[in-house]
Amino acid sequence: MAIELIPVVKLPAIQTETLFPLCAAVHAATGTKPHLSTVLRWATRGTADGIHLESRMVGGRRLTSKEAVLRFIDKTTEARDGSSSKPMATPRQSESSAAKSAKKLAARLAR
Repeated sequence: MAIELIPVVKLPAIQTETLFPLCAAVHAATGTKPHLSTVLRWATRGTADGIHLESRMVGGRRLTSKEAVLRFIDKTTEARDGSSSKPMATPRQSESSAAKSAKKLAARLAR
């Protein structure tokens, strides 16, 4: 008796979530009411960091979910804070790093 394996297809999260009109989803997730053109831009062109709000076209209307809005907020926050979240090197660490780099360069040039 052979067991038949059924392939499991993982759907994008937005396909299993309740969809709302763009502004309604943002309002439900954040309590703010951005202009429709702002949310439409997030969904179509994305942000300067290349992050898009997940959305679907249904009957000529673009819809998204509250969860997709929260994911979008998390991604944009991470993109903006990611570069500055690394601790800065102390002057001593910078000097030590520069000295190591100088030694490596001198060794390569000596070859």
